[in-house]
Amino acid sequence: MKSDAVIPEYTIRQCATLEEYEACLQMQRDVWQFSDLDVTPLRSFVITRRSGGFTMGAFDASNKLFGFAHALAAFDENLRPYYYSQMLAVEPRLQNAGIGVKLKLAQREHAFKTGVPLMTWTFDPLQSRNAYLNIIKLGGVVRRYYVNYYGNKSTSALHRGLDTDRLFVEWWVRSDHVADALAGKRRADKPEAVVEVPRDIEAVKKQDMDEARHWQLHARDGFQKRLSEGLYCAGFEADPNGVSRYLFFRDDQREREESYKQ
Repeated sequence: MKSDAVIPEYTIRQCATLEEYEACLQMQRDVWQFSDLDVTPLRSFVITRRSGGFTMGAFDASNKLFGFAHALAAFDENLRPYYYSQMLAVEPRLQNAGIGVKLKLAQREHAFKTGVPLMTWTFDPLQSRNAYLNIIKLGGVVRRYYVNYYGNKSTSALHRGLDTDRLFVEWWVRSDHVADALAGKRRADKPEAVVEVPRDIEAVKKQDMDEARHWQLHARDGFQKRLSEGLYCAGFEADPNGVSRYLFFRDDQREREESYKQ
């Protein structure tokens, strides 16, 4: 689905001023409908920039922010560096206009410059639109599923009524898999398993919250089973008839190890 809004001319660059970070705070309220209790505060943006992280912003000609991607510097259990992309937000009227992809590509370019091979982030497994972006358009893969990752205390209307289950995306920015995804190439091998989710979970939630909870438990059980079998999620199909599918394949560890050797 494409946005019908008129897309202004814009540039993507790092946010650097207090005023630009303030705009990121307001966008959190607009996009996720957070109260100030859940908004990542100004000082966190400043600290992130001073400690190896970065915030990419999409700005129009008047320097108005209408999208941002915020990433933290991090280390894995083996003390290898990666970026944790904490937030990606686009002004609601301009969503589905490709701005989110451009912000992710700007993050990838920054990772190239700093020599960091991996970016990670989380998303709700029931959100088909996000799954299509993360897995198909960007080439992210999933090896971890977290149950109720953020708890049930969020002030966002988007999070009410369900546990905050999350998939953990791995984006190996220099891998052939990511390069193929960005070029529009899709893997042709047959998946070993699938997990179905509704195409539009928000419509399901409006009609029947019990049905939405059923879908969450279905996705949770499916992911936990498939991942425990040594599979990983590296594909997604968005079915226009109402059901989408995560595709699972036999895990290949070389993607990770070779990225750190380059």
